[in-house]
Amino acid sequence: MIDLVNLRSEQYTEDSRVPIIEIGTPTEDAYRRDLTINSLFYNINEETIEDLTGKGLADLRSGIIRTPLEPLQTFTDDPLRVLRTIRFANRFEFEIVPDIFVAAKDTSVRDCILNKLSYERLGIELDKMFEGNRPEVSVGQLHDFDIL
Repeated sequence: MIDLVNLRSEQYTEDSRVPIIEIGTPTEDAYRRDLTINSLFYNINEETIEDLTGKGLADLRSGIIRTPLEPLQTFTDDPLRVLRTIRFANRFEFEIVPDIFVAAKDTSVRDCILNKLSYERLGIELDKMFEGNRPEVSVGQLHDFDIL
């Protein structure tokens, strides 16, 4: 899959997961991503992979799921990222770092899920999760994250 978009930076408000978007640098764009494995860029001029977080390639090789920024900030900015974390971890059978479990259990994240996510968007992500190759593990992790 190829995703062609402008590099961007994002600013979030307390009441919405929809950010205020501005043109950003490659580094800003990489750090705004949900997971380090989703923050990698392919440089078509040099035919190389760029890992601006310094963790994406190592995490991909090691089968690790982590956020580029501190997980609590990542999840309160956009709580859909909690569900995407579970979905990607199970899709690729990767291990979620302990910091993510701690952040996901924070009551502020649960509040953001309830207040920032529409039922429709939540349903779409759950459908993708349950159509994946390990839906039973996903349900267990939803429970482990205290968001069922």
